[in-house]
This record gives sequence, structure tokens and C-alpha cells, in this order.
Amino acid sequence: MINLKDKMKKPGKSRFFIIITVLYAIMVFYLSVSSGVGDIKHFLKMDLGYPLRNFLVANDMSSISKFMIDCLHAVQKASLDPGHIGIYFGFGVLLYFVFLSSKNPGMVRNSAAFAVFMGTVYGILNEIFQSFLPYRTASVEDAVSNLIGLLLAQIFVILFVLALKSVLNRKKKVEAPAD
Repeated sequence: MINLKDKMKKPGKSRFFIIITVLYAIMVFYLSVSSGVGDIKHFLKMDLGYPLRNFLVANDMSSISKFMIDCLHAVQKASLDPGHIGIYFGFGVLLYFVFLSSKNPGMVRNSAAFAVFMGTVYGILNEIFQSFLPYRTASVEDAVSNLIGLLLAQIFVILFVLALKSVLNRKKKVEAPAD
């Protein structure tokens, strides 16, 4: 039986994930040094947030909308940045697959831990760099938000992989000939 780790070790997969992750890291860096982040927040709120809320309410899913808004308020009340959490969630997923496609068995076995470590180091370095910019400020809350995004990504990826393995095992049992 071929598992997910074996499929990830194909030579092209490793390079693909590295390139995508580096490009994503460049985008994160650009956002962290840019003074026009307000435009992105406006886009997320006005062009994505409100239409999503309206869609959910229109389709009798207002409880999901309320849950999402309550979660957003709780995160903001805790002085965490939902934008940082979301951006580093995506970064964490990409980092996981970079380490999963590595040729080093230790990195493959501990992909989630390496992803959290490297993402956290990158996030802290980003915050340090921001402290030297006159129009940006570094904050511990942003670094914690980054870490939370990375941790949530690893939980999500691990649960996804476990669910995928479960589905594949059930499918294998159904297709197996009865003795």
C-alpha cells in the first residue's frame, strides 16, 4: 500500500512545495513591510466578510455566521490578530508539506514540529524587522497570533491526514476479496 508520505517523496513534489512556500513567505514579508495593509483589511471585511455573512444568513445558516462572528470577537478581545492567524495558518500548511516531502526521514516524521518551529522563527524575524520601520510596529500579540495560526494549521493537517487514511483503509477493506 502506498501511503501519503511515499507519494510526497517524488522529486518534483519537493521542489514544487519549496517554490510555493518561498513565494508565500515573500508575500508575507511584503505584507509585513507594506504601509497599505488597510486596503487588504477593507477588502477582507467589505468584499469577502459581509458577502459571506449575507450568503450564510440567506441560506438559513445564520447560526454558522453568528458562530464565526463570535469567534472573531473573542480573538479580537484577546488582542490577537485574525489576519495574522489566517496568514500563518496558510504558511503552516505549506511548511508542513515542505517537510513531509523532504528526503530526511527525521523531517518527514516530525513535519508538524518543524513547520511550527520554522514558521515561528520566520514570524519573530518579521516582527523584529518591522521594529526598524517608521510606519510599522512590532508586537508580541502579532507573534502569538502567528504561532496560533501555525499550530491550528498543524492540527488541521494532521486531522485531515488521519481522516484521509481512515477513508482509504475503509475503501481498501471494501475492495478486498472475501476469503
